Amino acid sequence: MKKVNCPQTKCIYNIFGGCKPCKQCHIEPNIIDEDCDICWNCSNDLGILRWEEDDGPKEKEKEINKPVEEKPMELKVK
Repeated sequence: MKKVNCPQTKCIYNIFGGCKPCKQCHIEPNIIDEDCDICWNCSNDLGILRWEEDDGPKEKEKEINKPVEEKPMELKVK
């Protein structure tokens, strides 16, 4: 296991905090295990996080993707 500081310079989690331990190797936040595929992907591939959870959409995404109930059109007669 070779530990290095995360080299990601565009990651908001690395810059402002909020990084979490790796779900595979459990190394601490903002540290990369160069022998771990998940850590490597997180530090080198945009959009891939090492703690992504497969629990389904978050609450905000659920609300955005909620189907809209359609109401019948009303006609007004003058």
